[in-house]
Amino acid sequence: MNLSRLQKNFESLAAEDPLWTVLSDNSKKGGKWDPEEFYQSGEDTIHALEEQLAHHGIRMRGDTALDFGCGVGRLTFPLSRRFKNAIGVDISESMISEAKKNAGRGDTCKFVLNTESTLAFLENETLDFAYSNIVFQHIQPRYSKRYFREIARALKPGGTFAFQLPSHFTSGSLLRKRLGYQLKSISQSLGLGKAYFEMNAIPREKLIRFFESSTDLKLITLWDYPAAGPNWQSYLYVFQKR
Repeated sequence: MNLSRLQKNFESLAAEDPLWTVLSDNSKKGGKWDPEEFYQSGEDTIHALEEQLAHHGIRMRGDTALDFGCGVGRLTFPLSRRFKNAIGVDISESMISEAKKNAGRGDTCKFVLNTESTLAFLENETLDFAYSNIVFQHIQPRYSKRYFREIARALKPGGTFAFQLPSHFTSGSLLRKRLGYQLKSISQSLGLGKAYFEMNAIPREKLIRFFESSTDLKLITLWDYPAAGPNWQSYLYVFQKR
């Protein structure tokens, strides 16, 4: 799925049910998310990450943090309580609009619409921290790698990049799964299919080699992080700029 189709996909989903599009709990579908519960889940996620990173001597403090694929600001707002400024970026205008409506949840947040495969709005070496959760799994690897390079460019020396991404499919028939996505993609291109979540993965060792060869980030740690569901082996990666 190219970026234009990805944007249209998420615009369609977000217009119908923005909170569920971000956090797809089937029991909450159809506008059933309580906003306070939804945003508290973001605080809980960031708090858990903060505790994990502390074990590796990484403090979630500094001038500027980036929330890549911010959606409606679920993680951007708690980041703003740990950094002087928090920038949320998303490909969906509807998501950004909803995030801005909730701006009172984080006074130092800035939300940016970005539909390109670059992050040109970020200057070199200006970020202390970058985070992305349940986002890159919906982006084709060819685009994810471009964003990885852009985030590496924007990080300060010593800055941290933490993100979640599936490594591989773990159950059932991979061929059947891939065929299902291909059929959905074809039907959507013909105007016959509804918007859907495309899933992507980069094998763990291949991803680590990419960062070693294509960026100046080094791997600090990683751990199992089953945010992609039971059919995927997913990890939370933590890289730091040299």
